Order: sequence, then structure tokens, then C-alpha cells
Amino acid sequence: MEKKFIERYGSLKKIEPLKSITDDAVLPNTLAFECPSPFPGYYGSKPTEEIPLYVYFILDGYFHLEDLLLIKEDIKKVVDFDFHATICALEFFDETFNAIRVRHVEDYAKLRKLQQLFVEHGIHFHKKSRKYKYIEDAFIRIKKFFQLEEIEPGLFFDLVEHDHGYIKIDQHLEMNDFLEIARQVDYNLDIIDYDAALASYFEDYKVHDMIRIYTEKISKELLQNIKVEYEKKIKKLLS
Repeated sequence: MEKKFIERYGSLKKIEPLKSITDDAVLPNTLAFECPSPFPGYYGSKPTEEIPLYVYFILDGYFHLEDLLLIKEDIKKVVDFDFHATICALEFFDETFNAIRVRHVEDYAKLRKLQQLFVEHGIHFHKKSRKYKYIEDAFIRIKKFFQLEEIEPGLFFDLVEHDHGYIKIDQHLEMNDFLEIARQVDYNLDIIDYDAALASYFEDYKVHDMIRIYTEKISKELLQNIKVEYEKKIKKLLS
């Protein structure tokens, strides 16, 4: 089969815990969170490295993704470290916050420098609040570009994040339904640790839904097995 590559724009949706960053790793009087367990299904019983895997700088209002991408490219010209940044929305405590999600920063010492450069480019951050120390279940919606290789119809490998795979599904799932189905699939598929999240991309003026799978042991066979279980549970949900 000839390899098929696609690049699409869409989003990733997940539920994760967040912990506020309270030390001098970020600018004073700004609200920022880190995710202590970014892949709860995978890292649930495993210690993570002491690096800032996923950091969320809370914004003081809405900010366009296009503007952030331009700023990101300017900043990359003057720093000696790599990073990735995109726009996202966080929902918790019956509130919605716009944020910049940052990842691939190799240590906490560089976070503050990066945040300062965002400020110098006109970005304003939400003021720090003691109200938001720890959030057990934050709903996170991330704006995302997908670069994928279709390994068979409906199954994809991520060409950027090599431990990520995607399963296309025909039915749109709300988060509550997805979480219940994911729990059932995990129970039936006790084969390997992995984490699942909802994803979607836009094509032909339509939303195409997927399930993102994360594991360091990603494989075509694993995606096939997970796809079979999800299709069973989705069919049962609709019956």
C-alpha cells in the first residue's frame, strides 16, 4: 500500500489534573499551571522525569492562534532552546480560561525566560490567584496541527510525536461518553499501558473525529486491537 500522508488542523480534548506553579519558574503575579500527569492512563503508576512536560500560561483574555504562531517564530530566532506553543482553553470551577500551552521545554529555568519574551511581544497574562492551587479534573481543548501517516484506512501514526497514534471513528462522542467507553475498553484490553484522548480534524467542511492513543510501544497491531474494542463500545452506546 502506498504511504498516505495528511496534514490537517483540528483539536485535542482531554481531562487532566493541573497544579499551579508557585515558585520563580514563572513571572511574579501570573497564573500558570503544569500537568503532573499528562498521560494518566499511561503514567498512572510510574514516576515522571523532573522536567516541565506540559505547562499552561493563563491569558488575560482571548488570543488568536495566528498571532501566537508569528510570535513563536520570532522568539525561536533569539533563544537557544526548543519549545512548542499553541492556544488552548481550560474549563474548571465553572470558568473558562484561554491559555498558551507550552511543551518540549527541557527544564524549568527556561520557562520564565520564555514567558518574559511573550510579554515583550504584547501578550498579557492572568493574575495569580490562590483560588486555583490544584484542579483535579480540568477539561482541556487544544488547537492542534496534525501531521499523520495513514497506515491503513482509519489508522494513523503521528509523524511529529512518534509515540502517538490515532484511530478514526464515525461517531462524534461527548466527553462523558468517551470517558465511560475508554474505561470499558481499558478493562477489556489489559495488554499494555496507554493513554487515550479525543481528537478531531477539519476536512471538506466537516469535523472528522479520532481517538488519540499514547504509548511508547505504539504499533499498528495495538491500534487495530484498540479500534475493534472502541467500535464495539460505540455501537453498544448507540443501540
